[in-house]
Amino acid sequence: MNRIPLRLRILPFVLVLFVAFGCAKPPPSVPLAPTAKPVGKGEVEDLRVLPQDLAAYLRPDTADRPLIPKEQVGIRMEGFLAEWTKPWKMTRPGYGRKAVEDIFRRFEKSPGYGAGNRPNSPGFAATLHAGANLGTYPNMVRQAVTVKNTNLRGMPTQSPRFSDPSLPGEGYPFDYLQHTALPPATPILVTHASRDGSWLLAESALTFGWLPASDVAFVDGSVTREFMAGKLAAVVKDQTPVPEAGLAADVGAVFPLAGPADGSGVAVLVPVRGASGLAELRRVRLPAGSAAPMPMAMTPRNVAAVGNQFMGKTYGWGGLDGKRDCSALTHDLFVPFGLYLPRNSASQAAYGGSIPLGDMAGEQKEATIIEQGVPFATLVWMQGHILVYVGQYKGRPVVYHDIWGLRTFGENGRDGRLVLGRAVVTTLRAGEEVPAVGPSHILLNRVRTMSILTRPY
Repeated sequence: MNRIPLRLRILPFVLVLFVAFGCAKPPPSVPLAPTAKPVGKGEVEDLRVLPQDLAAYLRPDTADRPLIPKEQVGIRMEGFLAEWTKPWKMTRPGYGRKAVEDIFRRFEKSPGYGAGNRPNSPGFAATLHAGANLGTYPNMVRQAVTVKNTNLRGMPTQSPRFSDPSLPGEGYPFDYLQHTALPPATPILVTHASRDGSWLLAESALTFGWLPASDVAFVDGSVTREFMAGKLAAVVKDQTPVPEAGLAADVGAVFPLAGPADGSGVAVLVPVRGASGLAELRRVRLPAGSAAPMPMAMTPRNVAAVGNQFMGKTYGWGGLDGKRDCSALTHDLFVPFGLYLPRNSASQAAYGGSIPLGDMAGEQKEATIIEQGVPFATLVWMQGHILVYVGQYKGRPVVYHDIWGLRTFGENGRDGRLVLGRAVVTTLRAGEEVPAVGPSHILLNRVRTMSILTRPY
């Protein structure tokens, strides 16, 4: 995400890796064939030269080499389960009333804009504030699970709140009420209900927010035991149909495993909302190739295969409209491998410890990423944006990321955006040839750290 919603406290777990970083000889460049994709609006030279296929950046000598040492696999999976189900271990809200009310008060003073770039009414936030009934907060503390693809919202409404859409980087899709999307079967703790009961305030392992009560089912011990048993399956193909639950699941969704995988697919347990409001588990077979028992072997080839599910898909702030932003891409990418990253880019950059790059010159940053980075297991961070290092091209590091746009500056000095608006492969010098971007405003100049998620021995 390019910006962090106000006063969100991410609930990460940090697994610190003790790694010795030396000045190793850079690996050989991968020979790449230019892509034949035609030029379109918002495209830059990188998108004409670099294949938009992660498999093109695999090295034959390392493509199938495990990135997580065998003895760490179980520990990583235990950490994933502990973080994912953390809300179910909580006995009280993790957020005070002030933190919950802050966004209401902020937008009461500044209503912003709604759908169609029309100004919101002056009473927009005040009406929602009254309906939230926060004078009784918290009015419940109950374990629950999502039963649909849903969103955690800053206030109990599906209506957006945009800043001035005439400004660069504002307007759609930057809805400041969108905290994060959540897939079905996400463990949550419900801490409050709106006055009419149609909205619930809940906490996930990622953050907190409001979601429709119809998207939630409360859980009892029989359900939590299935989740906590630790036998899980991850969706590895976007838009995997789950007709028994009336939904489609994307990469990032995780379900309890209900049996061994075979040629016909993977059997999982999918929560649905029963008539009483309690979750019921249905045994569902997900199609072959759409899901895998966790953790998948984390090899560059497997990471590339999962990542290609997102390639070229439209950017969506905070998961708005079922789309991904930069940190949603990195979060979802590593879920099947048992790595549960935090939700925002700054917290992800600290996962496992970070290597500072901010004081280096551009070419030194690039050389350090190539020398020390592990392709398909390294995050590169700049303020408000995160990228995955996947290899190199002609001595330049190549990164995979979901990006809204590149900053531009016109002759009058006016700030603007060259909108890419999708998941792409680029160098850190993307747009350097565009006069309004130029060498002074490329991503490389903003790079601050790199973080190695795991390193093979």
